[in-house]
Amino acid sequence: MKLVMTLVVRNEADILQANLDYHLANGVDFVIATDHGSSDGTAEILHEYERRGVAETISDEEPGHHQSRRVTRMVELARVKHGADWVINNDADEFWWPQVGSLRDVFATVPDRYAQIAVPRRNFRPLPDPAPGEARVPFHQRLVYREAFSPSLAHQPKVAHRPLKGIVVAPGNHWLTPSDLSTLPLEGLLEIFHFPMRSYEQFDRKVVQIGLGYELLADRSPGVGQDQLQLLELQRAGGLPAYYQELVLDETALQTGLRTAAIVADRRLRDFMRELPAAGVRADEPYAAKLLAGAMSAIAELQDSRAAQAQALQDGRLWQGRAEASQARVEELQARVEELTGELAGVSEALELVRNSRLMRHTAWARRIYYRGRPRTRGR
Repeated sequence: MKLVMTLVVRNEADILQANLDYHLANGVDFVIATDHGSSDGTAEILHEYERRGVAETISDEEPGHHQSRRVTRMVELARVKHGADWVINNDADEFWWPQVGSLRDVFATVPDRYAQIAVPRRNFRPLPDPAPGEARVPFHQRLVYREAFSPSLAHQPKVAHRPLKGIVVAPGNHWLTPSDLSTLPLEGLLEIFHFPMRSYEQFDRKVVQIGLGYELLADRSPGVGQDQLQLLELQRAGGLPAYYQELVLDETALQTGLRTAAIVADRRLRDFMRELPAAGVRADEPYAAKLLAGAMSAIAELQDSRAAQAQALQDGRLWQGRAEASQARVEELQARVEELTGELAGVSEALELVRNSRLMRHTAWARRIYYRGRPRTRGR
């Protein structure tokens, strides 16, 4: 099973290396990146991964934000040139996190009849920028607080998919054409950590770059890029600093968010990145295939039951008794899915505690016993 990730990047030097290191350590086999006019060292970072044989870079100097066209071109390259079985269409500020095992484990256990998966995003909030002269640390070591729920349209699920011939990826990587591809929702098994705001300087640059890119699209469909264009207008009017500051978690906002459960502490990426390169295999990977297979089966059966019930009700073939029985089965399966995903979370947390314990960190014989049972990652 070959897993390929695509990226469209422009001036992402502050986050790109972490993104590549993380995904390559967590099951991605190869990266195809399109760089459209970076001037901050992004191209040099990509060339280093090309030299290592794990990436290919396409240089695209056209200034318009032709995201759909660029991503679709990379998907076809992944299909034809690199023999991909699955493709993650990613952004530099997104980190795909499997609840159990590696990304390879998750994608390898998706039933064959599903062409794509839908994955929710968790939006991490910015903290106050470091003061002048204060030591700067990587974003993944600082930004460890996220929204418990990100309701806006900008945070709708992303999709990953099999690279079927003729697929077109929509702007934002939220859906595909044709739109009737079978989809398996994987909330509870897979999620995306999203870091759109890492400093005000970075956010201001992003707003201008993407907004201007959308303005240059003469054939842009109505509604495409509207949120980015609105932010650009806000920036031009001088209102972007206040907008950004409203989202910054200063001490008061942080404590209020934690107390009301609107904000949660999430240090999983921080801990994973601290262990690189030793974190090439997740602590729970020896158990992942069996755990994921059971969860995938339950989720797929739940989807089938929901679809059958909806179709039967639409066709008018269900009388009251059958409708109630069908609803009971859906509720039973939903409870089973929730039970399984809860078990997965518990197993993952317990194993991570073992891996990060003082015994594991400071006792060589314990590490040898622990790692002896873990499979090696192919090609690394």
